[in-house]
Amino acid sequence: MIFKLIKQFSKILLILIAIVIFFFYLKFLFKPYCFKLGYTLCAAIGEDFFALYQATYNFFHNIFIYGESASINLVTPYFMIFKYFPISPLLIGWPFLIFFSGAESAYHGYLIFVILFYLFGFYSIYLIAKKFKTDNLTKVLTFFLWFTFFPILSDLRMGQYNLISSLFFLFSLFFLVFSKNILSALSWITSLLFKPIALLNFWYYLKTKNKIAIWGFIICFIIFTTGYLLYHHLYYSPAISNFIHTIFIGGNREGWEIHYPDNFSLNTFLGELFYDKSKILFSLISKLYVVLLFLVFLVISLKIKFKREVKTDLYYSLYAFATMIMYHKEVWESWLSCWAVIVAILLILADNYKEKIFVFLNGLILGTPSLFYFYELNHSNLWRFLLISEKSIPQLLIYSYLIYKICIIIRQDFQLKAKNPAL
Repeated sequence: MIFKLIKQFSKILLILIAIVIFFFYLKFLFKPYCFKLGYTLCAAIGEDFFALYQATYNFFHNIFIYGESASINLVTPYFMIFKYFPISPLLIGWPFLIFFSGAESAYHGYLIFVILFYLFGFYSIYLIAKKFKTDNLTKVLTFFLWFTFFPILSDLRMGQYNLISSLFFLFSLFFLVFSKNILSALSWITSLLFKPIALLNFWYYLKTKNKIAIWGFIICFIIFTTGYLLYHHLYYSPAISNFIHTIFIGGNREGWEIHYPDNFSLNTFLGELFYDKSKILFSLISKLYVVLLFLVFLVISLKIKFKREVKTDLYYSLYAFATMIMYHKEVWESWLSCWAVIVAILLILADNYKEKIFVFLNGLILGTPSLFYFYELNHSNLWRFLLISEKSIPQLLIYSYLIYKICIIIRQDFQLKAKNPAL
């Protein structure tokens, strides 16, 4: 009886702690000050949001939205280069331009918008957990991680789109679980409009022959992008090259990729291990990693079969989503907010408590403040290595776990087919 009371009290305590931390985050967002638990929390407020706001203004005033030329008629406090699809200002940017008096008030409107969807996001997770008959302890742990996930502060403070893009990706999974294929496709398209993290999930919709997703992607992101670039190329010759240079982060980015205290990509982690020893070796390993990453993704995408088994669909969707994060050479602190969705769904899907503990602990490391404060006190190579390792290694472990789970699914399908060739 006493043990049961302690268990119930622990659950309630975790929920209360999560709520207190979440409200502290909200207070910090709307009354910001320099908070040295993360690099971006002392950076400019809302700067990435201003890129969308300026791009939307340019779009409706027939000014090219990419490159330095986009800053000629500035309507934001400062200029940030827009890095996403040209359809985004048309479909998601215009409300912020029309319904708010200026860029700064639009940014605060965007904050409220994302926070509301963050709450909807957890409700979606709760319904998915209920669908899978998840136990109460797992629900509480998921709640705790969701409302204490520190990187959301960086994402919202900078006005970035990792979190909101991840939330619409989550909604696409939610509708997938409840067999609403059209709504799943539309949510995926909306996720790409904010930021194309879920780009590789096109494979899933292609293999499951979801026509709404396929045609939505072709029309919004291929045909519209091509038409937009060709139109501006007629009177602004660098249009296409500016777009390609911006999208693929062209030019010398070495200083941002290596030894940078806010960059938690696996490429940066490899840089900590090899760059100072041998730049040639690092370059070779870095390139081999990308080749291996996409080679494994291609093999898995070709081998996996979708037979209306929701777990298979979810594991693959999370894997495709995570692959885009693992590919990027610049995974800022705000990028880590994407892992909140991945960790939450994996906690629900995990087959046993060993797997749940593994996912939870890695999610906890990703969701807590980094070692940046200690690095600021002592700018040593050791603290920088620890800072970057702390966030990059859990990403690699969770990603490896996803591959492991998918390989089990593929092997089971292969064994079943071997026993019954008619399948």
